[in-house]
Formats: sequence, structure tokens, C-alpha cells
Amino acid sequence: MIDELAGIADEMESLLPRFVDGGNISGLILPTNYSATFKALAIETKSILDQELGHANDYSLNLLHAINSGAGGLFGGPSYASVEEASKIIRAAVRAIERKRRTQAASPSLPKSYVDPTRILALQAIGKGRWDFARLGELCREINVAASNRCHLSTAMLLRTIINHVPPVLGFSTFAEVANSYGGAKAQKSFKASMQRLEGSLRNIADMHLHSPIRPREDVPTAVQVDFAADLDVLLGEIIRVSGAGNG
Repeated sequence: MIDELAGIADEMESLLPRFVDGGNISGLILPTNYSATFKALAIETKSILDQELGHANDYSLNLLHAINSGAGGLFGGPSYASVEEASKIIRAAVRAIERKRRTQAASPSLPKSYVDPTRILALQAIGKGRWDFARLGELCREINVAASNRCHLSTAMLLRTIINHVPPVLGFSTFAEVANSYGGAKAQKSFKASMQRLEGSLRNIADMHLHSPIRPREDVPTAVQVDFAADLDVLLGEIIRVSGAGNG
């Protein structure tokens, strides 16, 4: 797109030597065939700029003004000044698009929530019942804050807190029992596998960071190391399901 706009500016500038003397009354004029070329280039430019920068952007509006203010005379074609101005506006637009793209490249995209916000809303919607989900909802909110700010140690510790917090909802005292016995013989293998990853891999990683004394050289976790978002989502989904949220 940038190359395309730069090419259009070049084409417009190549029209400048095509102006001829129209006499004392008309001054410099652009012959009809070249005038039509200029108009087509201007329409094409506006379409590109509107697509890239949005409708009614400054460059499109100034381009239209340059074209309209330079039209007229006996032949109704563009003036020398309007063609020159239009080409400079296009080059300015190219620089604006380049700046916009550099800014977008330099700004990392917003991270995806570790806990899907719909899960937190569903926990809040359960209301009063046998279990109070206020703390679980807050733990999920804080995980999102920690993960979005790359606080990976905090993420691991909050995850460990959650799996210690929720077993009674699923009918057990410990999460090890949830991972090994929830659902009995009819338990879905996929659900059990997710719970065992939380009980095994997650707990080991969290405990390692929680209980390790200081060492001469340390290693801090990365986002990859504490990425148990999918398994946590499976757990939260089951908690919401068995607690009756949304079941009317």
C-alpha cells in the first residue's frame, strides 16, 4: 500500500511537465487526457487512504480540497499548484501510515486473559448457596492482573491457592482426591488428565518457587512455565456446572 501511494505521487509529479501555456487568460493548463489521469489517480488515492486511515481522515480531506480549489478556468482541469499540492499530500500520508505501522509494531498486543472473563461472571452469578465463590472469583481476577503484568511467580502461587481452595465444591478434601477420584469410573479421561496436570505439574512448579531458599544463581519462571490456563478453565467450567450457574 505504501509503495502504491508513493507510485501515485510519482505519477502525479510526472504530470507537472505536461502543463502547457493556455494564454494570458487561462495560464498553465493540463491537456484533457492528462487531466483525466490526474482525476483517476486522485480517486484511487482517496480510496486507499480511507481504507488505511478511515473515512474523513485529514489527508483525504486535504486532497479533495487541493483538487477542488485548483479546478476551474476555461478548461476546468487542475491547476499546476493543485497537482503539486496533491502529490505532496500523498507523500505526507505515506509518512503518516509508516509512523502508524511502526507504532503498532512497537506496541505489543494486549495479552489474552488468563481466566476468561465469562468464567468470573458465571462465578459471580451463582449467588448464595452452599459455597461462597467470592474468594474464588477474586483469585481468578488477580491471576488475570498478575499474568497480564508478567508476574509469573504470583501466577503460579495463585494457581496453587485455587486448587487448594476448591476441592469441597467437588466433594473432596484435597485436590489430589479430585485429580484421582472425581467422577469415579465414569470420569471423562480428558477432565481427569487436566486435573492431574494441575495436581502434578502445576503443584510441583508452584511448590518449587514457594519453598526454594535463595541460591547463588536463580532462575525465574516464564509465561510458558506457568501456562495452565486451559486446565484451569476446565476446572472452573466443572465448578460452575455442578454449582448450578445458568441452569435456571
